[in-house]
Amino acid sequence: MVQRTSFFSFIFLAQLFLYGFLYLSGPSDPASFSIGKRSNLINENSSSGKSISQALVDQELFRQIKGLGQVFRQNKIWQGYDYLSFGQYLIHITDNGPDRAFLINPKPVPQGAVLLDKKETLGLENVYRYDFLMKDAYNQLFGPNGNQVFTFDYEIAGQKYYLQAYKDDLYDGTDDPSMTVSYSTHELFHRYQDYWKWVPESRQDFDNFPITEELLELQILCQEVLKDLPDPNIGRHQILAMLCKYVAIRDKEMELDPSPNKLIKNHELSQEQMEGSARYIEVMSNRQFFSPKDYAAPFGYSLLEFSPESKEEVRGLVGQSVYYGTGASVIFLLDKLQVPIEYLEKGLTPYDMAARYLKLSPREKEQALFQAKNISIYSEIQSRAKQWAALK
Repeated sequence: MVQRTSFFSFIFLAQLFLYGFLYLSGPSDPASFSIGKRSNLINENSSSGKSISQALVDQELFRQIKGLGQVFRQNKIWQGYDYLSFGQYLIHITDNGPDRAFLINPKPVPQGAVLLDKKETLGLENVYRYDFLMKDAYNQLFGPNGNQVFTFDYEIAGQKYYLQAYKDDLYDGTDDPSMTVSYSTHELFHRYQDYWKWVPESRQDFDNFPITEELLELQILCQEVLKDLPDPNIGRHQILAMLCKYVAIRDKEMELDPSPNKLIKNHELSQEQMEGSARYIEVMSNRQFFSPKDYAAPFGYSLLEFSPESKEEVRGLVGQSVYYGTGASVIFLLDKLQVPIEYLEKGLTPYDMAARYLKLSPREKEQALFQAKNISIYSEIQSRAKQWAALK
C-alpha cells in the first residue's frame, strides 16, 4: 500500500475515494408527486428536527453548486465551461441506502418530478425532487461495476445525466469543504472536453508506462519544481524559470523514453492536458468560492511523501496520478503570462503551449535542466528513484 507522511485532502482524484455505504431502501412512488408542483421541504417537514437537518444539508449542497457555477460564469476561469448548464442527478445516501434524490436541469422533466422552490434551493434554478430512480441509481454506483462515487451517463427519460452520491457530511470526513461538490465540477469538465480536438497520437496506456531509474528521477524532480502552485503572488521571473525547468525536464524524458509507443509524449503529455485542465478549474474555482482558511489546496504534491511498495504502485503514481498536479500547474503559469489557456481545446498539451511560448534553444534547455537539478534534495531524489526502479 502506498504510504504518505502528509496527506492533502482530495489531491488524488485518480484514485476514487470509496464511500462504503450499505445497500438498502427502495424508490418512492412517483404517483405521490405531480409534475410542476413546487415543494418546500423545510416548511412541510418542520415538525421533525431530522428533516430540518436534512434540508440544511441539501441547501448547503445547492449553495455550493450555485456559488461555484457563478464563479465560472463571472470570473471566466475557463471560457466556454458553464458548469450550471449540465444535468445532474444527486442521490443522498445514509447507512440504510438512498433516502432522497434531486434532478438538476432535466430535459424533459420526467413524470413524478417535483420542482423545488428557489427559497429552498437558495436560488439554484431547475432543481426537482425525484426519488423514483434513486434505488436504481444507487445500485449502479455501488454495484459490482460502479465506482461508489459517480457515473457520467445515467439515463432518465431517454436523457443522460451526471449521477453522484452525497451524504450528510459534505466534507466526507476530511477538513475540505469542497470534497463532495469538487467531483462534479471536475468530472463535468471532462464532459465539456468531449468537444475538444484530440491530441495527435495521444493514448491512455497506464499498464505499459515506462518505469526506469532515469525517468523516475526526472518525474520526481518535476513534481518538486511545481508542487507549491498555485501561488497568486508569483512574479514573471519565477514563472518563466519554472516553465523553462518543466520544458527541459519533459524534453529529457522524451529523449530517454524506451517505450515503443512513446508514452512520455503520447500518454504523459496528453494526460496533463485532460486531467491537468480539470484539476485546474477545480482548484481555481474552489479557491475563489471558499474562504482561504477553509480551502487552500495546491494543485499537486511532492512524490517524496510516498513510499510505494511495488512497481505497480510506482506506475500508479508516475503513470497516472501526478498529471493532475503538473498539468494544472503549467496551465496556471501560462494563464499568469496571459496565454489563452483555452487553446488546449485545439489539441494542444500544456507542454506544447509552454514550449511554443518559450522557444528554448538546446543550450537553454541544458541550462534549465541543470538549474532544476541544483536543489538541496537532489541526492534524495536520485536515491528514491533508484529504490523505486528496483521494486518488483
